Amino acid sequence: MEKTAHLLFLKANKERKFASYLSLIFGIILLCFKFYAYHITNSQSIFSDALESIVNVVAAVITVIVIIVAARPADEDHPYGHGKIESMASTFEGGAILLAGILIIIQSVQVFFHGAKVSEIESGLVIVVGAGIVNGLLGWFLFFRGKKLHSEALKSGGLHLLTDTLTSVGVLIGLLMVKYTGLNWIDPVVAAVFGAMLIFTGGKILIRSGNILIDGQDIDTLKLIATLFQKHYRPGVIQIHFTRVIRSGNYHHIDCHMVIPEFWTVLEAHDFSEKFEKSVIKDYLVDGELHIHHDPCHKAYCESCELANCPIRRAEFVARKFLTFEEITAPMTAR
Repeated sequence: MEKTAHLLFLKANKERKFASYLSLIFGIILLCFKFYAYHITNSQSIFSDALESIVNVVAAVITVIVIIVAARPADEDHPYGHGKIESMASTFEGGAILLAGILIIIQSVQVFFHGAKVSEIESGLVIVVGAGIVNGLLGWFLFFRGKKLHSEALKSGGLHLLTDTLTSVGVLIGLLMVKYTGLNWIDPVVAAVFGAMLIFTGGKILIRSGNILIDGQDIDTLKLIATLFQKHYRPGVIQIHFTRVIRSGNYHHIDCHMVIPEFWTVLEAHDFSEKFEKSVIKDYLVDGELHIHHDPCHKAYCESCELANCPIRRAEFVARKFLTFEEITAPMTAR
């Protein structure tokens, strides 16, 4: 089983690397095309799109490096592994996107008041449409591949490219309006609008990745863990509470408190919890580890404990409590 898990881990890392290389290659190609489009059209909205592509390429380079580093196993200096670097890279990308949005708005305001004439709109439209299609397909691929492989770096890159696609749609609309109305001021206004969109996207990525860096609570992950705790329940699991998760890239560190029969020996408690840990992690969506802290029952859970032949039982078993999200995340056990 361990050999199979290791092979799956290697396969997932290989897929992450492939996706990051693909993002970098297409990012460089699209960057060249967009700056060529800006050169021939002098369009401020195309320039904003090209400026964002610089961020795409820089982010893609960082993602490649991050994916390689994050795949390294835990060592003496990094006992929890290297996965957190993915969230650091995602934070950097969010900041870069936000900065690009601010620069685009500043440039757009300057062009709006000083005036600019757009030329060769037809050629620019062809390039913008082609770049938008490629960005959309690549962004969709990276985002959903990142969700499947639990890679924050890939998800952030995919979200960025999907936003870039919306930018291309806006640029296309703006250029068509300039073409058919002859009003050149529309171009910098469209660029400013999508600069604001970049600021929103960058801020969103910053908040999400920053929340992971400071180990903020992830409700969806904890609900999944509650489901797995319930699925692998066995008599002797009297209650589970104070469950926490540290997300380190594609590796999760889970710990919780488990109330167990107080008359069990240390060896019995150890063997019981070890089997429970292995069964839960086997069904978990990503690589990880589960550590259980034992709390004695103090004879306070008789009515919800179905353990047979209990020598200290003071009340008859009535009904077992299900291990819900609220139950497993409660900070402490009732006395």
